[in-house]
Amino acid sequence: MFELLFLLLPVAAAYGWYMGRRNGRYLQQDKQHTISREYVTGLNFLLSDQPDKAVDLFIDLLDVDSETIDTHLALGNLFRQRGEVQRAIKIHQNLIARPSLTHEQRNLALLQLARDYLAAGLVDRAEELFLKLIDEPEHRQVALTQLIIIYEQTKEWEQAITIGNKLKKMGDAKIERKIAHFYCSLAASPTMLDEPKKRLTSLKKALQYDKHCVRASIMLADLHIEQGEHKKAIVWLEHVLIQDIDFVTEILQK
Repeated sequence: MFELLFLLLPVAAAYGWYMGRRNGRYLQQDKQHTISREYVTGLNFLLSDQPDKAVDLFIDLLDVDSETIDTHLALGNLFRQRGEVQRAIKIHQNLIARPSLTHEQRNLALLQLARDYLAAGLVDRAEELFLKLIDEPEHRQVALTQLIIIYEQTKEWEQAITIGNKLKKMGDAKIERKIAHFYCSLAASPTMLDEPKKRLTSLKKALQYDKHCVRASIMLADLHIEQGEHKKAIVWLEHVLIQDIDFVTEILQK
């Protein structure tokens, strides 16, 4: 609670300074009095240990423009990091609803909202926003990386492979090892149980992406054992020892 109080006090102070300057330039006297009363109410909420009400009030009062967009984004991100995901969602949704945002500001808010949804377990909503953001060059890599995380969680291996290849084209060499494991997971999926040819294709694809993928070699050996092709199985088991001698115990159990 005290941590949140210290977070909001600077926001309240900044808001008071900001609105005071705007009032001096643009607002009439009666409008100033109304906002001043609301501002004092917000401070009272803070000082009386009611930060939830203070947050909601300051969000409503603080106009969204080029001078306050960073404040909204930072506050939303801090709430998400604190585990208060619903409040983060409210802040970022409030931003996106403002027609005055620039294209880049809107994209920043969409990115943070997608992260909010993911943190809240709203995977479908997060996926929808990240898919939109891959068309934005400045957010493409982040969006693709987040989509990989989503598809790993949902075990949608074909989608994970597709997104992984997009990252590979962007120069992410490390993603190849992950793609290899995606192909292995695809081969092990229930839909592949009665499809030995497709399993074989997926596992060989895995080795094309990572020739050191022990998992793929062991799965190939198991597949050939299932098919009664023991000589081919032995070849793959020997290949495992070349890839990583530490797997010798597992190989001897086959």
